[in-house]
Amino acid sequence: MCKFFWVRKELSGLYGAGLCLTFLMALLSVFQPLAVQKADLAVYDLMLRGRASPPQSNVPVVVGIDENSLASFGQWPWPRYRLALLIEQLQRLGAQVVVLDFLMPESDRTAPEVIQIERRRDRVDAKNTSTTATAPAYDGNSRRLADALGQGPTVLGYYLDFSQPTALGRSLHPPTPPAGMVVSRSSHGTGQWPKPQGQIRSLPLLTDAASAEGFTNALQDIDGTLRRVPLLLSSPQGQDAPSLALAAALLSSSQRSLRLDTHPAGAALRWGDRNIPLDRSGNLLLNWHSSPAPYLSAGSVLDGTVPAGSLRGKIAVVGAWAQGLGDRHLTPSGKSMYGVAVHATVIDNLLSGTFIVRPSWARGAELLAVLLAGGLCTLLLGRPGFTWSVLVVVLGTVGLYTGAYQLLLLEGVHLSPLLPILALVLITSVLSLLKYGFEAHKLLLRTQELSEAQDGIITSLSVLSEARDKETGGHILRTQSYVKLLAQQLSTTPAYEYLTDSDIELLTKSAPLHDIGKVGIPDSILQKPGKLTPEEYAIMQNHPLIGAQALAKIMAGTGHPEQKSFLDYARQMVEAHHERWDGSGYPHRLSGQAIPLAGRLMALADVYDALISKRVYKRGFSHDEVRQMLIKDSGSHFDPDVVAAFLAREADFVRVAEEFADPHEPPPEALVVPALAPAPVA
Repeated sequence: MCKFFWVRKELSGLYGAGLCLTFLMALLSVFQPLAVQKADLAVYDLMLRGRASPPQSNVPVVVGIDENSLASFGQWPWPRYRLALLIEQLQRLGAQVVVLDFLMPESDRTAPEVIQIERRRDRVDAKNTSTTATAPAYDGNSRRLADALGQGPTVLGYYLDFSQPTALGRSLHPPTPPAGMVVSRSSHGTGQWPKPQGQIRSLPLLTDAASAEGFTNALQDIDGTLRRVPLLLSSPQGQDAPSLALAAALLSSSQRSLRLDTHPAGAALRWGDRNIPLDRSGNLLLNWHSSPAPYLSAGSVLDGTVPAGSLRGKIAVVGAWAQGLGDRHLTPSGKSMYGVAVHATVIDNLLSGTFIVRPSWARGAELLAVLLAGGLCTLLLGRPGFTWSVLVVVLGTVGLYTGAYQLLLLEGVHLSPLLPILALVLITSVLSLLKYGFEAHKLLLRTQELSEAQDGIITSLSVLSEARDKETGGHILRTQSYVKLLAQQLSTTPAYEYLTDSDIELLTKSAPLHDIGKVGIPDSILQKPGKLTPEEYAIMQNHPLIGAQALAKIMAGTGHPEQKSFLDYARQMVEAHHERWDGSGYPHRLSGQAIPLAGRLMALADVYDALISKRVYKRGFSHDEVRQMLIKDSGSHFDPDVVAAFLAREADFVRVAEEFADPHEPPPEALVVPALAPAPVA
């Protein structure tokens, strides 16, 4: 019955702990701390790197102003007439849309008209007063660029400022969207979408000439990695504003009607037959390619080495590519990418229709997975066996990660396996530790029960032997304590440092059996009140062998006679406790170190207790008298090291003799340790 209630209590503890941990993981799923969010992003990046690259549209082409371009045509920024030449050359190569990923909010300082104004502003007259120059009314280089922008579909980038109002490059009218762009909305609003406070645009001369404008803002996650970009925001004037990539994609198509459907968990931007998924802030989760978009050097375009017609039907995205010029962004692959390549990736996602969707029900599905994983893990780990724990963690982790990975790979749907896996690992670890603790507690109880039963059997056997002798029960307890004191003291010396706590415990357990062989001695000899005859004494000397043989048979019956146990120590003690250091003892006349340590310890303990105890046939000697006897017999009867250990702990010997004194036989008053220095060991 007790075992039944203990099992019920153990299961209740496991199930309770598992349910509490499951509830904790569910809270983490709903209210994710910063560390969990970063770990979630890292798992997403890992899955993204391991999959095959999605299909590419091959429409966007990056035209980079790289080191070779700067070496051939000079430092950046280039004169705008050169940019005009670049645009015209791209259009001659067949580019369907030309996109400029840089801002030009001020006049071109390389234009002759601007240089003249600059020189006039810096000239100082004879009266040492500066003349104030106004901005040039005419900028030939910018006009040249505006003419090139107006020759075909072009998109200029601008920057939305969300921190403070910015008027630099701002004209009276809002940024120019692609012609014919219409955005219709569902009944839900976009309250969580960021609202820009200002903007930085190119000169009105240029923006008026371009076909459209698009913002270049990108959004970094909390770990500094670029995974999502906004597609559609409101301009500071409150008009619908497309991103640079969306504006370029719209210009490349005759379909320019957009439908924005928003809901509390996200949004979807419908463009023709494409349903573009957005998050709650209007951002597109980028579907990165393992291979970058096709690349051309701006220098090779200008010098005419690019084959004619090679850009037919392409969207040419022009931007900085040289070190130190452009903005770089850390991507999920762990590599940095120029902003112009990011825009090309967004354009490719829009045109190829390959998107990664974070559905509105994703958080709910992840919460359900946490609850199921935690509940199943708790249920299975309530069963016995370590195998279940390993199987639950391994199969659960592999299954959750593989399922999320396949969903991302095949359907482009992102569900995070992080928290369900964490729930499995955490609950399995904690419950396994609890199960180990329960099993260890039960093992400890069983060990204690066995130890108590073992001690009881030892005591019973020793009492049985003592019952036929003239010794008392106190003799057993006292000699046991003396052996322990001697072994503990010896273990502190270098020669006996091999004595461990376990060895000392086994020696102590063995001590009560030292005279077990007396059960084989006839009562006529064992209980004879007078002096034994030589023949009787010879029979009495057999009791160490009788006891040792009995214990040897018990050890052989265990199946492990070689195993070190208290029975082995007991056999040594029984057989050798009447041996003498000088070899004059019995039954084998061993001498010196040939006598097992267990026998040497019991030899002193047994003699000390026999001398100090009062019996009907003798008086009890005082401690001081016994002490002198032991010192005298050191090196002849007793091991000198054991005698030295006795002298170091003699106060404890006195305490033990008083504590376990025989009933009605208090120890003599002379059991007080004399206040004199220990005599030297012979």
